[in-house]
This record gives sequence, C-alpha cells and structure tokens, in this order.
Amino acid sequence: MDTRRAIKNKGGLYVNIPLDIVRALEIKPGERLKVSYVSGMGIFITQLKGADKIPTLPRSVEGLQKAADFIVSQTENRLKQIEANSISSYYTSMIEKLSRLGIFEMEKRVRRLERLSVESNLEKGKLILIREHKKKTG
Repeated sequence: MDTRRAIKNKGGLYVNIPLDIVRALEIKPGERLKVSYVSGMGIFITQLKGADKIPTLPRSVEGLQKAADFIVSQTENRLKQIEANSISSYYTSMIEKLSRLGIFEMEKRVRRLERLSVESNLEKGKLILIREHKKKTG
C-alpha cells in the first residue's frame, strides 16, 4: 500500500497516482478519468472507454479554435454587411436632403457661372491682345 498527500490547488485537492498503477492501467497524460464517491466505500477513479470517453484536451482546443474562427468569420461578414448598408443609407439620405434643398440645381447654376466666367475671361483676354497688337502696330 502506498500513501499520497493531498495538495490544495485552486478549487480542489489533487492526489498523485502512483507510477506503477499508471503503468498498469496505461493512463496517458491529459487523459480524463471519472472520479466518483460511494458513501461508506470511498473514492473511485475509473477510466472512460469508448462512447463514454471525453475528448482529450488537444482535440477540444482544435474544436474550440475552429468554432472561434467560424464565429469571427461570421461576425466579420455581418459587420461588412452592416457597414455597406450604413454607407448606402447615409448617402441615400444625404442625396435626398440635398435634393430637397435644391443643391443640385444650385450646382448646375454654379457650373454655368463658372463657364460664363471662363468664356468672359477668354473674351477679355482676346480683347486685350487685340488692343495691345493695335497699339504696337498703330
């Protein structure tokens, strides 16, 4: 018979299983064991077999990683949709407001004035050139 000391760690106590028992039962590091208490008899530690076996930690981490990646991917897609819809609705509402204010008509007027101003400046430039030419030749 071998004795072991219970060690307190976080929310429970840990008891080290003797190496000869670990070897005899072929318990692997990371393997999950069922721990139960039977009144009047004590604590029983049982290996889980077949369908009762809980996945080991590495496979669980892989599963969690895949689930997390899926959630992140779905969230990114949804955020892109929300962004696209928000931008689209913002521009639509701005265009409606500008249209109600007559801004588009005003823009046409401003462009027409700019064009007239450029044409006028060109005409003024032509007149100045003609006057200077006449002064030099006349």
